[in-house]
This record gives sequence, structure tokens and C-alpha cells, in this order.
Amino acid sequence: MDRSQEEVLLSAGIAHWTYNPSSREFSLSSAGKRLLEMRTESTTVDLSLIDQLLAPADRSELHETLERTLTSPYSQSTEIKLDLPDRGIRWLRVVGQARSRSDQTIAEIIGILVDITESRRTELMHKAFFQQPNGMHMVASMDGTIEMVNEAWTEILGYSSDELVGRAIFDFVHASDRDRTTDELSTNVGGDGTRDFENRWRHKNGTYRRLSWTSAIPAHGEFVYAVARDVTHSRLAEERLTEAAAVFDNSGEGICVIDNEGAIQNVNKAFSRITGYSKEEALQMNVDVLRSGRHEESFYETMEQSVVERGFWRGEIWHRAKNGDVHPQLLTITQVPSDPPRRIAILTDIRQLKATEARLQHLAHYDPLTNLANRFLINEQLDQSVRRAKRNGNSVAVMFVDIDAFKHVNDSLGHLAGDLLLQEAANRLKNTLRDIDRIGRIGGDEFLLVLEDIGSPDDVRLIAEKLNAALREPIALGDQNITVSASLGISLYPSDGDSVQELMRNADAAMYDAKEAGRDTYRFYSEQLTEKAYKQMLLDSALRKAVAHKELSLVFQPQYHVKASRVIGVEALLRWTHSELGQVSPNEFIPHAERTGLIRSIGRWVLECACHQAAQWQAAAFEFGRLAVNVSASQFYDEGFVAQVKHVLEDSGLAADRLELEITESALAQDANGLMGKMRELRDLGVHFSIDDFGTGYSSLSYLKQMPLTKLKLDRSFVDEVDIDDSDRIISSAVIALGEAMGLEVIAEGVETQAQEDAILAMGCEKMQGFRFAMPMPNEEFVKLLKKAQ
Repeated sequence: MDRSQEEVLLSAGIAHWTYNPSSREFSLSSAGKRLLEMRTESTTVDLSLIDQLLAPADRSELHETLERTLTSPYSQSTEIKLDLPDRGIRWLRVVGQARSRSDQTIAEIIGILVDITESRRTELMHKAFFQQPNGMHMVASMDGTIEMVNEAWTEILGYSSDELVGRAIFDFVHASDRDRTTDELSTNVGGDGTRDFENRWRHKNGTYRRLSWTSAIPAHGEFVYAVARDVTHSRLAEERLTEAAAVFDNSGEGICVIDNEGAIQNVNKAFSRITGYSKEEALQMNVDVLRSGRHEESFYETMEQSVVERGFWRGEIWHRAKNGDVHPQLLTITQVPSDPPRRIAILTDIRQLKATEARLQHLAHYDPLTNLANRFLINEQLDQSVRRAKRNGNSVAVMFVDIDAFKHVNDSLGHLAGDLLLQEAANRLKNTLRDIDRIGRIGGDEFLLVLEDIGSPDDVRLIAEKLNAALREPIALGDQNITVSASLGISLYPSDGDSVQELMRNADAAMYDAKEAGRDTYRFYSEQLTEKAYKQMLLDSALRKAVAHKELSLVFQPQYHVKASRVIGVEALLRWTHSELGQVSPNEFIPHAERTGLIRSIGRWVLECACHQAAQWQAAAFEFGRLAVNVSASQFYDEGFVAQVKHVLEDSGLAADRLELEITESALAQDANGLMGKMRELRDLGVHFSIDDFGTGYSSLSYLKQMPLTKLKLDRSFVDEVDIDDSDRIISSAVIALGEAMGLEVIAEGVETQAQEDAILAMGCEKMQGFRFAMPMPNEEFVKLLKKAQ
């Protein structure tokens, strides 16, 4: 091997050697002599000279290795440590293999020496590093690959050594911390000392732990040595302390630290804002300075006992501020286990809360429109009045007050006017009552009055008359004055009941009796009202089942042109035959159906049945004129009424111009404009309209002029005595003349006698309806009548 090749091998720490077992001498290349620092000119070195460089253990290991090589066909190796004068401790790997002569005897051992000093030093450094106690130890290569970790990593981060070794450090470092970690590690290159920094490492469960690192890279080293400590809890505690300090300073609640004697140790800004005392002033004070004088000493004794025994106290308290004002506060005192002992007092200003509670209490018990007691509160007040009356043997009067025709005002003038009316009515009722009396609004236009210490019914009668008179006075609503009235119902304790429910129910029944008596009056409760209410309840229940049980039916009453003696129309009339009550008069059940809203479903049934029946007459080519069907106001004002009529006409096949809808004059009082819109829409289809009971309701010639009417019906109340009563004759004549002047048909209903017929004819009205000409009849009889007329 030439010199240049040896230099290359030497630079890699490798040299050749040969060992002669007979002479116990090594033949070394120049590179080998330089590795062993042999300065002899000879190329041979006696084994004893090498032994001098070795420790006893390494010397024995070298000799044993040589002996094994001589007896083994395989190469043998060992490591030896030499203490060289100039180079210090060096580690060499000795590798050799026996070479035989032709006669198979061992001639010599040839081999190489490998300088493994750096790797052995690294291993020893790793070993020494990992033998240090405490901490999470890691060795990583300069490219960031993890080379070694200790068992602490499993305990703290959950990873085994196999799960970490060979992985990149940055696979585990939080993305936000990678740049800082790189910077900290890179500054160590060149052995500039240790670096301390923190970053977040991902735990095996996916969460992150905060680690504090101390790292070092030895000069000219290839590895990073780092020790980490888990500081997650301590950093969290520090953050919490920082947050606690921020909360203390910036809390909206006053915080005060006191000792067990009440001396103030610290306060926050909110405490100063709530109490008016600066921090400097507070630190010179005892917390007792805040006492307002509103609490007994026992209050503070109970507070102290709770803090001592339970460790805290919480409740509402009145404190006096620096300026002398006394305010409600929510106070929480907590004992802190510290040395010396401390207490934390937290003060919450609840003035706004108390004001809000008061407003909510008011809203919960008072009507927001009239500021009167609501249903809940007036019921409670009535109950208290009854209880007091029972104890004292006094009487109590309960009064239901309902504003008459309130819906008319609300619908015609608007809800704002309706609200103003209710407010004025409430004021008048309240101003008429005595101071000891109570008043509440229980819904809509209904008020409940509770009158205590009533001497006799006459006293109540006098108050009722005053109330009626007060409400009767004109009320200014905007730019116009209106006049309203009220219906009052009265029940008395104990004669009319001894419970809140019974007294209210009976007063309500009496109020409805006042309405039926003509309104603008009052009525006392009586047993007859209870019986009447019971009958009404039975009637309501039976009427609701009437349609389903097929108890309703229609009869038909012809309308005649008297002089021509021919049928010009027919009115469908509703009848009810109950299985137990028998025939129930329309005058009894129809008003009830209108009050309860049942008239809508019943009216629809009447319209459907009547139109289908008329369609059969139409198909048979009978001359029946027009079919008149009564429509109630609530039915007509239903949003779907127009669509309902269209559907019935289409379904039955009845021509629209053969249908005449009768509406009462009183329907105009609710919403004339809305009513006329629907009338025009149906009139465009061909449907005719007539006003029933004309002259008995809210007559308005302006509405009459605008409405698409065909006919006026002269009410039977004027016809009954038209032949003998001048007033009825004058009114009937005027209605007939009005109809003719406006180009409307006029038909008189309820004509029963020859004298009535003659009187009506004399006024120029030739169309009539009534028992004089034909009774209401079933369909079969009416068909016979039509056939006979053909």
C-alpha cells in the first residue's frame, strides 16, 4: 500500500497491522505507528510495549482476543483503551484474522486498527447525560431527529421510547412554537453554552403540555443534549394568578380583603366606586364603618357565626356610603385559609336589580294600560277581603263592569282610541270608588270592583248608579267626543257565595243579565240567573252536537208578489229538533250561537244545504225566484267568507244570481268598509244582497247609498201593528218610500192578517212574506207548491 493510501486511511482513523505469534511482535504500518504514537524507526513493536499503554483489563482482553483468533477460522475483534502521552485517552477497535501457511499452520494474524475515540466519547457522554436524576432527557441529532429519550417521557407525555426515537422533534412541537424552538436550538451551534426556553409539546392523548427546556450542543458536536421539565401546572397557576389580579382590579363587584377583626387589608376600584372611599382611606378603616343602622346586632352576629362555622356567608345587606346614602347590596364573605387568616368580602350593587324587580313585580300584578290591578292581583285582593269579612262579620260586594259597544269603538275609531277609552273609563271608575275599595282590569273591556264594609244592598245600588252616571259622561277621543255606557253585575258576600270563584261567577252572570236588559244599567245576582246560566250551558253543549247528530234542518218560506199572486223568492229558515228538548225556538238558540261563535259553523252548513237544495229546483226548471239565506255579522266578517260562498256555488251548481244573502242592519256597526268590500266582490259574481230588519239597527243612509243592495226588508216589528199604530204606519211608509227612491225592492216580512196586507199595499209595497201567504215548509211541500204554480 503506497503512502497516499495510508494517509487516506489514517484520516479516517484506520491502520493495518500484522501479528507474529512466535515472536509476539506487531508489524505496524506507518499509519498504525502514528495511531499508537510509536516513534521508533522499526516497523515492529513488541506486544509488551503495547501492553504498557493498556489498563490491566484491556491488556487481558487483547491477549484473549489474539488467542481466539489463532484458534478460530473467523475474524475476531475487541476494543481497547490506550492512555497515550500526547493524545490522551484513545479507544481503538482491534480486528484480526489468522492467516495459515501451506501446511495449515498459523503463520500470523493480519488485521486493522480503527480509532473509535469519538464514538466512544459520545456514548459515554450520552450515558453520563442519562444518568443525571430528574427531568425528561433527550438526545437529538443536529437535523432534529430524536436519538435517545429516558423513561420520564412515558410518565409525563405518554410516549414510549420506540414511539419517539427516529421521529423529528417538530412532529410534537405546537405549530406556533416551532420557529422559536428552531431559533433557540440554532444559537447553540458552536458550543456557545446552554439555552433555556419553553414550548408546547403534544401529549399522546392529543392535548399539549408546556415544557421548560435547558439545551446544549458541545463544541463541534453532532448532537443536542436537552433536559425538559413539565411546567404546565405552574404556568397555569401563574396565569390564574395574573387573571385573578386582573379580575380583582377590574371586577364590577367591590372586593375587600379583611382580617378576622374586620380591618381592611386591600380593596379594588369597584369597592371605591360603590362606597365612595378611596383605597388609601379604606386601608385605614374597619369594615364596620359601612354599617347602615338598618340591621339589628343579631343580624351581624348570625353573619359572623356562619363565617366561623361554615366558612362563608351570603345575603342582602344595607350599607352606608361615604356620602351618607344607604344602598342595598349583595354581600358574600368567604374565609380564606391563610396565615394570617383573611376574609374576602364581595359587594354587588343591587340598586338597579331592586328597581328592576320592583318594575317586574308591578308588571306581574298591574295592567300596563290602565295601571289597575290585573286579574291575578284583584283576585288576591278579593280573597283577602272575603277573609277579613269572615273574621269581622262584614259584607263584601263584587261588581263586574263591562263597557257597552266597546268593540264598535275599537273597530271604527281604531285601537288607539279604544285604549284611550279604557284608560278614561278606568280613571272614572277609580275616582268614583272609596279609598277602601279595590278595582282591577280583568281583560278586554271588563273591570272587577271589590267593595268592602257594605252596610246594605242600597249602598251598593247607590255606588252602581254613580258608576253608570260617571261612565255616561262624554269622553274626548282625539278631536271628537263619544258617549259610552256600561253594564254592571253585582254579587254580595255572604248571600251570593262565600268563595272568590263563586262571587265572581255570580257577578259575571248578573252583568250579562244587565246587558240583556238593554245595557247602561246594573243587575244584582239572583238564583234565577244561576238557573238561566245552567240552561245556557246545556244549550251550548247540545248545540255543538246538533250538526253532528243531524238535528238541524231547513224549512222554506215563499216570498210573494201579492198582486201578481206568484212566488218571487224563498227564504231558507233554520230549525232545530233536539232528541230531549224537542223543537228549540230559533229566537233562543240563534242568539246563543252568535254569542259563542258557533254561528259560523252552523251558518256554513245552512248555506251549503240551502244552495244544494236550490240547485235541484234550478235543475227541475222551477220558478222560485231567488234563494234568500241569512248571514250573521261574525260569519260575514270571517276572512274566508267570500271564498266559502264561491266554493258552495261551484260545488252545488247554483247560479250566483239565484242566491240572495240577507245581512242585518246592525252588521254595519262593526266594519262597514270591510263589509262593503266583500259585498262588491260577491256582487261581481252575480250574488244579490238584502238588508234584513231595516230600521231597527244603526241606520246610516250614507252606508246604504254605497252598498250594492238589491232589496230592503221591512221588519215585522213595524208590520205587527201597521194597521192600527200611527207610528208603525209612518215608519213603514218612510222605509217603502226610501227603497223606491233608491231603486231597491222592498218586501214586508211577518205579514199575518188581511188588515196588515191592505195597509202595506196602500203604501205601495206589493211584495210580502209571512203566515198570511204561506208557513215555513219542508222541501217536499215547497216543491209541491212550485209544481202547482207551473
